[in-house]
Amino acid sequence: MTTTAQSIPPASPTKRGRGEIRALTGLRAVAATWVVLFHFRSLLTPYLDHLPLAEPLVDAGWIGVELFFILSGFVIALRYLDEVGGRPTPAVVARFVWNRIARVWPAWAVLTVIMGGWIWTLRSVGWDADVLGPHPDADVLTMVRQLSMTQMWGEDNLLGASYLIPGWSISAEWLAYLAFPLLAVLLRPLRRLHPAMNFLLAHLAITPLVVISYRTGPLDWSQNWLLRIACAFTAGMLLALALRDMRTTPALQTWAARLTWVTPLVVVLVSVWASWRAGGDPGVDFHGVAVLAFPALIAALAVSDRGTARWLARPALVYGGRISYCLYLVHFAVLEMALTVAWQDPATRFHLTPELVLLMPLGILVAFGLSALLHHGVEKPCQRLMVGPPRRFARRVAARDNGLRAAGGSAKPRIIIPGAREAATERLVPSAAVSGRATASR
Repeated sequence: MTTTAQSIPPASPTKRGRGEIRALTGLRAVAATWVVLFHFRSLLTPYLDHLPLAEPLVDAGWIGVELFFILSGFVIALRYLDEVGGRPTPAVVARFVWNRIARVWPAWAVLTVIMGGWIWTLRSVGWDADVLGPHPDADVLTMVRQLSMTQMWGEDNLLGASYLIPGWSISAEWLAYLAFPLLAVLLRPLRRLHPAMNFLLAHLAITPLVVISYRTGPLDWSQNWLLRIACAFTAGMLLALALRDMRTTPALQTWAARLTWVTPLVVVLVSVWASWRAGGDPGVDFHGVAVLAFPALIAALAVSDRGTARWLARPALVYGGRISYCLYLVHFAVLEMALTVAWQDPATRFHLTPELVLLMPLGILVAFGLSALLHHGVEKPCQRLMVGPPRRFARRVAARDNGLRAAGGSAKPRIIIPGAREAATERLVPSAAVSGRATASR
């Protein structure tokens, strides 16, 4: 039996399921849970003190946002780079932007209205709405800006810009989506480079964040959000260029399977090192060095069916990945509402009572449950409603044009919207040039 280059088999345990890379969808579940634990960190201290390695790993949870940014750039480039970068007509760009709006806006709008109403109500009755952090004014103009997902544009500080504090990253991603057509045109010529070169460029793109973290150890909220999204999103796009035409061999599969174990180990080791280097100083945080492992991790999971990839492709983790966007939004709303009520009295603020510590794991479970409700009740139905009608119209136009051609008539060329369904994690089938591989998430 000879060894030949081959694409990843579509029916493999890791890859099957409407074109998604299941391991990457599962990775989204891990990333979202990582961020959740980071935000609940101070309330979970009594539990973490009894779990070896738990504290440094949870302290690194904020870099899960960088992982999301890289995944977004990777998936969107793998799906849209040729379509948008090769033919950036107004219709193509508009379709891309509309698909992104349908993907992220409905759930964001619901949480924004809820949190805006919550802040307005608290301030109206004389309560402190800024227990966990500052919030903007709860007026009409501010609400419009929040709903437009542009609240971070022109802002330097992550705190005080959003009704929902983690919403800064939604505003950052929205900017990346709008910049994607230009980035696609600029980066698409790099597809002619050897995959190894684009793989290296992906790591170089994320390097500024690594260098800054290593040298100065800035805290999560004090970092430049524009630099974070620019480096991570671009790294994801370059990674997609590296893998888009790569054909897998048994040797590549073997090395990818090894990387699925090595890269998480690197993240663990760097997290322990970062905690040691900080020496208990709350004013520095060196965990950002670990983001250098993320491009290699994503590439390995996209290629391999073994190792960590098989574990991440389990049904429970894949489902968690599909609701991960809603979890990212919902968990902080649950946390903030609960603690705002519990800590209204400044004399008891930030004190961990036995009752509060006991209820925090339950709060995390409530966040997961509400995320599933938001996903099935808002995110998916609204996405189908917003994307479905124009897609069905395009299919009818295509069918009519094909009928005219079959009958010997003529029809003007039409732009046809791709028919692949977009799931919560955007289980999109890329172009045929991707050697049979598909995408996952965001």
